Amino acid sequence: MENNFQEFSGYHGTLINPYPYWLCSNQDCPKCPYHIKTGEESRVTYGEFYEAFGFPYGPTVPENKQLIFFELKNVSGAVIQKGHVTNCLRVSLHAESILFELNGYLDSLLYRYETVGYITLYSNYTPCNEYDHYCISKMYDLLMRYPQTRLDIYFSQLYHIEDNISTSIWNGEALKSLAGLWSRVTLNPISNGIWQTILYTFVKGVPSETLYQPILPARATADRYNAHMIQVITGIKPYFVDVPSPMHKPQNINCYQELPKNNINYIPAPQPQNSSNQYAPFFGAGTHFPGAPVFPFQREEVSKPKNIVRHIRMPIDMSEEMKLGTFLPNTRKINEVVITENVIKEKDKDRKKKRKTKKGKS
Repeated sequence: MENNFQEFSGYHGTLINPYPYWLCSNQDCPKCPYHIKTGEESRVTYGEFYEAFGFPYGPTVPENKQLIFFELKNVSGAVIQKGHVTNCLRVSLHAESILFELNGYLDSLLYRYETVGYITLYSNYTPCNEYDHYCISKMYDLLMRYPQTRLDIYFSQLYHIEDNISTSIWNGEALKSLAGLWSRVTLNPISNGIWQTILYTFVKGVPSETLYQPILPARATADRYNAHMIQVITGIKPYFVDVPSPMHKPQNINCYQELPKNNINYIPAPQPQNSSNQYAPFFGAGTHFPGAPVFPFQREEVSKPKNIVRHIRMPIDMSEEMKLGTFLPNTRKINEVVITENVIKEKDKDRKKKRKTKKGKS
């Protein structure tokens, strides 16, 4: 097999140039030429993660930014390798197209290591099948070359499925065809606990409060919307869905509306406070990401707590006299007898004995 990539050792993983013959450092693409990174080198800053995935506040719709985290596992489920892949702005290459390229990095790795049984993708967009990309076609071909491999895709946003986009029909049909490979392929929205898994595994500089706080309503609503839409497109219910409330179609929700300038409702992504971590996010308080939408959501109705009154016996005043018969059945009155004992010293004993002997003599 001809290897169509170059691999270099990094400090905590590897850096991969997917097209060594013509892809090099340039000003048009900040990620060139290393669009694939593995190991700890694949971790991204919390700010970059927020900009791409829209967590925790909702979809950000970064049109020209694609980020995919991947895990390769053996047949027993143990992780063999983790990494990430980004798109190339210079030559307009999608991340899926780079990763699933024939004779590319993933193809060569699966060819060499036959123990790989699972490929898990955490992507900020669903894959497309548009002209010059054919991401889903490349995924399909790789699965046909390695029939023992399973593919699970988790996404945070839908890519070009709106009716006003000409390529939406192609993308919808391709997604339906890919989902037709179930149970070897699953398409699932990222939701609830899966967000924490991604943060722990692929993101650096995450504020501690973010790891433990519940999913915000705007993000949860977007996840429910994604779950509903992927089922409408493919006709298959997502296999992995972990949303706080039952899945339903949101009403009057536009997930991808434009963000007005100087919007007072916009909340910037949080950052660690008083931290000297070298992996602190690159943005500060009040930083605005262009194109980040305000995601409308419906407040869930919460029923008011009911006031429950329980009639209980009040505690007994111990100062009052208690009749034992009123508490214990079949009881009798008890006569209390107090016995006192006096301690007699040995000298007193001798005196008493002498008195007794004197009386006896007389």
